[in-house]
Amino acid sequence: SLEKGSDEYNAFYNKHPELKHPDDLLRGKSFRHNSKKSPRFKERFEPIYKHNKTHIKALFDMAKTYPKKPTHVPLQPHFKDNIKEIVKYYGATDVGLTTLTDYSFYQAFGGVSDALGIRNYGEKILPKYKTAIVFTVLMDKDMINRAPQFEELLATEEGYLKLAHIGARLTMYLKDLGYQSIFNNSEYYLAPLVPLAYDAGLGEIGIANHLITPKYGNRVRLGAVFTTLELPPDEPKEFGLRDFCKKCGLCLMNCPAKAISHRPRIVNGRHFYKFDENACYDMWIKSGTDCGTCIQSCPFSQEIDQDLVSQMKDNDEVMEKIFEQHLETYGRRNYIKGALPIVTLKEED
Repeated sequence: SLEKGSDEYNAFYNKHPELKHPDDLLRGKSFRHNSKKSPRFKERFEPIYKHNKTHIKALFDMAKTYPKKPTHVPLQPHFKDNIKEIVKYYGATDVGLTTLTDYSFYQAFGGVSDALGIRNYGEKILPKYKTAIVFTVLMDKDMINRAPQFEELLATEEGYLKLAHIGARLTMYLKDLGYQSIFNNSEYYLAPLVPLAYDAGLGEIGIANHLITPKYGNRVRLGAVFTTLELPPDEPKEFGLRDFCKKCGLCLMNCPAKAISHRPRIVNGRHFYKFDENACYDMWIKSGTDCGTCIQSCPFSQEIDQDLVSQMKDNDEVMEKIFEQHLETYGRRNYIKGALPIVTLKEED
């Protein structure tokens, strides 16, 4: 999104010249505006989500300007259980807490906040918050299983809007308790959320670098509220995913852009994988959606028997059983071609 020839553009590519050409090939192209759908389809169905950024901006502005009470409500460590239930009451699927360190944060803002009217590209991020309350919302399976069709885009857009609702409500709630807070959303990030979600015990990091939850795989969106409230953190919970990914690799095999790799990449002690962001975004542009094939391909996103998942760690026999059952039921990919009723456009007289 950097404007070609701007000071920010020149500074970035002077530092990273190897990225300039591949980035320039994609510069200025919006995947949402590149749908191959007919004009008749677009004018009827793109407005479903067109106002989402406006909605998120209103929620962000409301929560950011909401006044913090001058005195703290004293909270005992076990109140974290109440916090989790409150976040679920607001609509979250799962919740975890983690303590923030200097390494949790981005060094500077990346300028994705234009929709919120914030011009903050390159501005330093000061790590003043102590705790991240990280949460997930579930995306609709019927929509995700139509990836990379239009329904997949509806699922992700709705997920980000739900996250913003939860984040705004939780931010204002914590301010009423006297604690400074702010929520990360699709337009405003202080930190990458996948490592925080791993630290908060919500799942493990899969081969596509998504958080994979034991119950719903990567068919979730991630949100977080950063706060000065200090409560005991949760711990990472490993259920054997890394070994399972080595046996599976369906996201890698099904990725239409060949963007996913099995090559490991350790970042601040966490296990990620090398990934071709440009190839991935090029696929977004070609499909007119944010693809989602890697989400659809993951066996965990199709909801695995939780008794088997609980036995999976260090158990090759159980992993093989999970994988074989998935292939028997869905094959390499549970792709559904037909449109859902929400976007079925019938012939008119």
